[in-house]
Amino acid sequence: MSPKAWMPLYVGDFLVGTMGWKPIIVGHYIRLLCVNWDKGTIPKDPQDWEFISAGASEYEGVLCEKFPLYQNGRCNARIAKEMRRASDIYAKRSAAGKTGADKRWGGDPDTTGTDSSSDTLPPVSPVTDRGARDARQAWAYVPTFRQQAWSLFLRTWEEIVVRQRLDITTVVDSFQAYYSSPQGSGEYCRGPIKLLEGAVWEDNAAAWETINASARAESMSVLDDVIGGDA
Repeated sequence: MSPKAWMPLYVGDFLVGTMGWKPIIVGHYIRLLCVNWDKGTIPKDPQDWEFISAGASEYEGVLCEKFPLYQNGRCNARIAKEMRRASDIYAKRSAAGKTGADKRWGGDPDTTGTDSSSDTLPPVSPVTDRGARDARQAWAYVPTFRQQAWSLFLRTWEEIVVRQRLDITTVVDSFQAYYSSPQGSGEYCRGPIKLLEGAVWEDNAAAWETINASARAESMSVLDDVIGGDA
């Protein structure tokens, strides 16, 4: 599956970032984000946005701030970051999958009982006791309210950390650093599975310190009051 097949949407960030916008601007923004993700950039001239979302150029003052100039077009900063991350993860998983397939299906096809022309990769093997112990080291730093879906976390750990032979200490230390930071200790911190999928160990830890978690939480609290809290 191509890394462009899905686009991550951080709901809390999106709601806060578009708070107070007219629905029509939000609609244009979403369409531009989708094209930015799919094509890498959007046209530099807002007039050319009309082919993407009719009427978008009327709100270029707001939207240009979200899509600064980049190379021969415009690109949303968050999209650029997530696209690089998705491409890196896709490349690593593809390489890990090929290595695993070569080890599992290599040699004489007659000895495996499987058609060598098949594109089907072998299933992920169960996590070993050692793998589970390593995963629990990272899990121990996860806030209690985020400690959900342990089995899924364990499978994700196997697919990403074990199969790619990542350094356990580096991964565990990144969990500790993230969940000790202002961003990671806040109400809207990322869950442990998202940290694995997003390769948190490759993040710039300084970014976790610069996010004003209290301001974001306050904004979300206002939004909860408007829409009725958890209802």
